[in-house]
Amino acid sequence: MSMTGLTVLGVLVGLVVFGLSLGFYIHFSPLLKRGVRTSAICVNVGQVAAGSMLLLEYTPPGSPTRQYTVGPFVFPPVKVGGRLDVIYDPKRPQEVTLPERLPKSTRGLVIGMSASAALLTACALRIALSTQP
Repeated sequence: MSMTGLTVLGVLVGLVVFGLSLGFYIHFSPLLKRGVRTSAICVNVGQVAAGSMLLLEYTPPGSPTRQYTVGPFVFPPVKVGGRLDVIYDPKRPQEVTLPERLPKSTRGLVIGMSASAALLTACALRIALSTQP
């Protein structure tokens, strides 16, 4: 593979890794900082090709009842009427996840963004230096 091909591949990989890391960071960071654990009730179980989807309802204090769909599960952890804990952002109650799906920290995401930014910088320098006379 030529240097140009490697540079283009580096840019593509860098953009994908940076974009995914940034997206996960934006979603999970507020939940890690100020997330509130509450109990949700399963109000419906639906089937998709990959397994079961659960429709959960939870009520943040002073807010209307919210719904959250989670899954797919091969073996759903609850049936209709069962309860699961969820973590939601009190400033944006529509942002919610299951505790076990929340990363322990955002350190790995920050490292991923930093590494991909370094790769993108190296590729940009390579392109800039190769276009000079």
